[in-house]
Amino acid sequence: MSAEVGESKPAKKSEATGLAALGAASARTGTQHPLLRAMGGVLGIFETVVPGLIFLVVYTATGFEPGMPWLAIILSVAAAAGFTLWRIIRRQVLTQAIAGFVTVGISAALAIFSNRPENNFVIGLWTNAGYGTAFLISVLVGWPLAGLVVGFARQEGTAWRANKHHRRVFTGVTLLWVGMFALRLIVEVPLFLAGEVAALAATKLALGLPLYVPVLAISWLVIRGLYREKPSTQVS
Repeated sequence: MSAEVGESKPAKKSEATGLAALGAASARTGTQHPLLRAMGGVLGIFETVVPGLIFLVVYTATGFEPGMPWLAIILSVAAAAGFTLWRIIRRQVLTQAIAGFVTVGISAALAIFSNRPENNFVIGLWTNAGYGTAFLISVLVGWPLAGLVVGFARQEGTAWRANKHHRRVFTGVTLLWVGMFALRLIVEVPLFLAGEVAALAATKLALGLPLYVPVLAISWLVIRGLYREKPSTQVS
């Protein structure tokens, strides 16, 4: 969902990120490392980290003064808008930047109109809960989402389900992602309920990209290894 940094050609079709990018990478090669591409490139990383970092720094410095939490929120929205504008100027794919800007904007609106700074994080909590639930249900019904995403990214559909080993591997990868979403909720929800805004902001950053990268890397290694194996004739 993002172009390479420095792309100056007219915008092209959106590239996949996350598991879809890892699945596609196992079927082809490119100039950008699969893990970097899966994170949306260097610019995608900045889009993910900078708005939250600005909020944390500004809130920590000024948030305990009357009315000042809103400065942190406004500046984080401005940062997200700046990344979107930069992509427009560079004629790059806008999907990831716009999604990030809309999320940051709605989060800010929720915090401002409810007069509760901690509501700046409520969408993130619901997003993790939604993704975690979806990934878990997919395992319980025997259609692990990791397999579905990778299968369609490789244009193989659900062919992987004919191989018991592939099903087990994709189940394990899916559960790894369930664990990531669950850990975020276990740590962040109590801070949200307690109204610990600064601690919540710091925790969100710590459990954001620093947690996402190892999960993504493990998924990539497992998926790459799976498709480098000799074809198996074992079927269900």
